[in-house]
Amino acid sequence: MRKLLADIPYFIEAANRSSFTQAAEALDIPLATLSRRIAAMEGSLGVRLFFRTTRTIALTEDGKEFLESCKFIMAEANGVKERLSQKQIEPSGPIRLSVEAFVYHCCMHGALGKFTKKYPNIDLHTIFSAEWKDLHREPFDLDIRTGQVPYPELKVRKLLSLHPALYCTADFLKNHPKPKYPNDLKRLPFIAQTQEGRYTLTCSKGDDVKTVVLHPKHTVQSVGLALELLLAGQGVATVIPQLAKVFDKNGDLVQLLPDWPLAKVDINLTLPNDRMPKRIRLFVDHVVEHFQSLQ
Repeated sequence: MRKLLADIPYFIEAANRSSFTQAAEALDIPLATLSRRIAAMEGSLGVRLFFRTTRTIALTEDGKEFLESCKFIMAEANGVKERLSQKQIEPSGPIRLSVEAFVYHCCMHGALGKFTKKYPNIDLHTIFSAEWKDLHREPFDLDIRTGQVPYPELKVRKLLSLHPALYCTADFLKNHPKPKYPNDLKRLPFIAQTQEGRYTLTCSKGDDVKTVVLHPKHTVQSVGLALELLLAGQGVATVIPQLAKVFDKNGDLVQLLPDWPLAKVDINLTLPNDRMPKRIRLFVDHVVEHFQSLQ
């Protein structure tokens, strides 16, 4: 079998040129050697691969079938060689990343620094943005944010599901009634991470689903600023429980409506397609591994 595999390039050359003489010249081996090796292949396989005349050769039906298999084998072998060679090449070049500020501050702090330290020749160009990017038309390599992806032609990878909750401070409740039902939130000052004049919350209790439209007193784009206002007792806000534990060092926060959990929020990563340069693939793998560590 080993000798048969070693002779495949000789068979392909002869098949492509339809001439043992031309194939032997291209391979820089004696014609007799090539003829002997092809004959050995036929003997090993138990089939005739070529019709032979004094001047030309032509593939038999078995030879045609064997040629297709040989091309596949050589393509796979070359692919493996290329992939292994790529591993030895230091990845470099730019990565253009769009990310939601909330996602970065909530879940990605420290991840980018670790990546650039590991791959110093890769240049990260990162912006915070509030909307999904159409990666086929805008100059970005990938996008990371929460919510439904509006571009069905993009490749989507879910990174994490978040389960936000409603919080306020204990001092806030001294001056405001504690809500018992979702609609009670309309009577309380709300802190929302949005730039719009309205903010929609969806929560459920068993099969009972409630959607509440709020008009926030404070609107922000930064999760850090939302937490600052929340801890200052300036209203109610939706916060990821993990973040609440980190920032609530004095135990001031109180969860509201725990029997009415909010709808989960998915963090997604989008790519233009599955074909990506090595630097992008390394970054995606790094981000996926980072988010897996948060679960």
